Amino acid sequence: MAQHHKAVVKSVLSGDTVILRGKPRPNGPPAERLLALSNVQAPRLGNASRDDEQFAFGAREYLRKLLVGKEVTFVPEYTISTINPPREYGSILLANGDNVAHLGVQQGWLKVREGKSKSNQDDEAHEQELNELRLLEEEAQLTKRGQWNTDIDGSRQVSYTMEKDARSFLNTYKGKPLDAIIEQVRDASTYRVLLILPDQSQQIITLFLSGIKAPSCKRDNLPSDQTDTTPSEPFGEEAKYFVEVRLLQRGVKVILEGISQGGSQNFVGSIQHPAGNISELLLANGMAKCVDWSITMTTGGPLALRKAEKVAKDKKLRIWKDFVAKEKINDSEFDAQVIKIVTGDTIVVKTKNGTERKLQLASIKQAPRGTGSTAPGGSAKSRDVKEVGYQFEAREFLRKKLIGKQVHVVIDYKKPAQDGFEAKDCATVTLGNNNIAQQLLEKGLATAIRHRKDDDNRSHHYDQLLIAETKAQEQQKGVHSTKGQPIVRIVDASENMTKARQFLTSLKRNQRQVAVVDHVANGSRLFLWIPKENCRLSFVLAGIRAPRVGKNASEKSEPFGPEALAFVTEQCLQHDVEVEIDNVDKTGAFIGNLFIGGNNLAIELLNKGYATVHEYSANESRYANQFFGAERNAKESRQGLWENAQFEDEQQEQQATISKAQEAVLQPRHEYIDIVISDMVSGSHFFVQVINPIEIKQLEVLMKDLTVYYKNRSEPASRPRVGDVVSAKFTEDDCWYRAKVRRVSAEGIEVLYIDYGNSETLPLSRIQPLASQFKSLKPQAQEAVLSFVKSPAKDADYGVECMERFHELTAGKQLVANVDARENGVLCLTVYDPVQSTSAEASINLEMVRDGQAIVTPKVRYAAAYPDIIKSLQEAENAARRERIGMFEYGDITATEDDF
Repeated sequence: MAQHHKAVVKSVLSGDTVILRGKPRPNGPPAERLLALSNVQAPRLGNASRDDEQFAFGAREYLRKLLVGKEVTFVPEYTISTINPPREYGSILLANGDNVAHLGVQQGWLKVREGKSKSNQDDEAHEQELNELRLLEEEAQLTKRGQWNTDIDGSRQVSYTMEKDARSFLNTYKGKPLDAIIEQVRDASTYRVLLILPDQSQQIITLFLSGIKAPSCKRDNLPSDQTDTTPSEPFGEEAKYFVEVRLLQRGVKVILEGISQGGSQNFVGSIQHPAGNISELLLANGMAKCVDWSITMTTGGPLALRKAEKVAKDKKLRIWKDFVAKEKINDSEFDAQVIKIVTGDTIVVKTKNGTERKLQLASIKQAPRGTGSTAPGGSAKSRDVKEVGYQFEAREFLRKKLIGKQVHVVIDYKKPAQDGFEAKDCATVTLGNNNIAQQLLEKGLATAIRHRKDDDNRSHHYDQLLIAETKAQEQQKGVHSTKGQPIVRIVDASENMTKARQFLTSLKRNQRQVAVVDHVANGSRLFLWIPKENCRLSFVLAGIRAPRVGKNASEKSEPFGPEALAFVTEQCLQHDVEVEIDNVDKTGAFIGNLFIGGNNLAIELLNKGYATVHEYSANESRYANQFFGAERNAKESRQGLWENAQFEDEQQEQQATISKAQEAVLQPRHEYIDIVISDMVSGSHFFVQVINPIEIKQLEVLMKDLTVYYKNRSEPASRPRVGDVVSAKFTEDDCWYRAKVRRVSAEGIEVLYIDYGNSETLPLSRIQPLASQFKSLKPQAQEAVLSFVKSPAKDADYGVECMERFHELTAGKQLVANVDARENGVLCLTVYDPVQSTSAEASINLEMVRDGQAIVTPKVRYAAAYPDIIKSLQEAENAARRERIGMFEYGDITATEDDF
């Protein structure tokens, strides 16, 4: 009696031939055995040089689905050794005892092979076996099963090579799950795959698993006259067996994702199987490694693969048995403020303890500099700059995105000093949830560094960086563009006085210009870039002088020179600012005022005691009173340069008087006045006329007399001085009004109409000295602000909207206001519409806050006297923030009251 054996069917070669696998062995994969079914024959499968016989693939598929991966009982019967290689024949029984050959004949996929018995089986038993098979074959013929079905085409359309361009094939099916059968496992990450396309045609391809690489294996499918002498890599055979028992000749879904390296006809993709992801299983068991070149192609992203690899590394499984984790760098993660952009991939940050650190963005490098670029002073004839390529765009992107912002820094690795370059900390920098390096790559403003396979000195978000670069390449952005490189030309407007004067008119045309501070030389001298005019210039703050700073270590700085330089650098360097240009000096430097966050930098320096007023130039400025007031404040508080100054008794007594007055202000005031709004500066800053019947009548009479008096007068007026009260002819109605001179410049004379609060700049021809009979009536317009609240400046974000809302609430109305305080001649008012109410809960101040058009400023000096009002205002602001009203429509604003 023939001996029965147990085995697992590894694969099916054809409708009548299988490969059986024995039990696993401790020193390697299990033994294999090829077995053909005796007494039956299936149609022959074709190959690249010959076509299939009819129904050959159907017969193979029937047997594959029936047997692959299952444990069976097989009975070897005989071997034919006259063929090469010798072939063994026998019977295969399923777990329930069914004979596989009988089932194949019954289903019409096998034919009976006539002939004498070649086994030890006697002729009678052999004939009985054949008769039983014949009966099953007749049944299949009668019922038209399998290959006996004449109503269907038993052939298939299959390509063993890629007949059309692989890239075109990929573009057609990329990202689409295709039915497939794993025909061969070359190694654990390389397969021979039969794709079943949507039109039911078939394509044989070689598929590399995306994102991973398994150890190579000795080839076992070479022609009989060839042998592979290359040994398998460690764990290669084990990994191959791991895949074979799970995927070989299983039906799966294949997602094509790319072409393999070198532009060959082989593909990269992922395999979907209900039992799990084979790539993740290989990585988690230490049988493969992640590879950078294809991991970004992986459907679903690289994160799951990296996590699986980390599991194996932590456990030191198989190929990671000698793995040593990289030691964590001390102080490797912290928050810091970006204070400078050095290049398109390098920044300087300041940590919370005040330490400055230079960081290079990990795993990226800035775009190359284009041919023809020049640096400032690169030409003997000109100091103009020409920059070709994307370095300028990269620096500008980083500056706009990061300068002055708080970022999170993770040091990924340290690059040692080499080839004359300094050592560098290479880090991942994130702003909120945004990886800055990733954003540079997405815009094509940098390229990813290609690290060696064994190099762990890389960004911990390296995969995302590669994905970002691939996206930019596909969209042909930045350095990946097929267009010519951009060229930026920046003219040096301060090269000399002649050149500076050519720019002066256009720079003065607009009252304020947006600028970027490129460099700070000292507290009052800066170098600016004006984007609109595309020029670079030297800029000096008008009206003040800051202490000089030594040009080198051997040159001594003036007292508080370094402090002034540090203050301006921190406030302004590479920030967007606004400038007002007044004039140029003999060196070509431009003179004017600079505003950062709405604050005049010169006044800030004076308040800190880091500068002194230059009296001659200050008197020519519209900000003269503010300059002198700021310097006086610094003297009184002994700030900076004035810390050791000695004050006169009179000054000390004056300060004591002011202090007593301030203490008195802390008592709540109940001083109600009737007003109308005569002009607006912002949503919380305006001019009012206090309603006094007698004075109103006097003003009406004055205006009539003023019109008559100046109607026919054309006396040549001498140039007025700042602070003079004059008669000015208003542009809109050509009527004469009382006005005060604010500023005298080459552009004209800026005046404030003292009875209404509006202002404009006029030529000298529209100015006349004010006759004495018109000076007796006090100015009717008083400058005022809403108490405890503040709206953005007119030219700031939401400034116009705030003014419009304030206009809706006040225009054409007689209002009631409580004078909460007087600050330097400015009324601090809580304003009510008497038609509505005069309670704190119904004030226009509160309406502005509730509508999201103002923020609460509880730190004003007189706020302590009005706790209930402050509380109501803060509750209104919180409600506006929650409901995203007005300024808060996109969430909480980042600006503070000092920015308004």
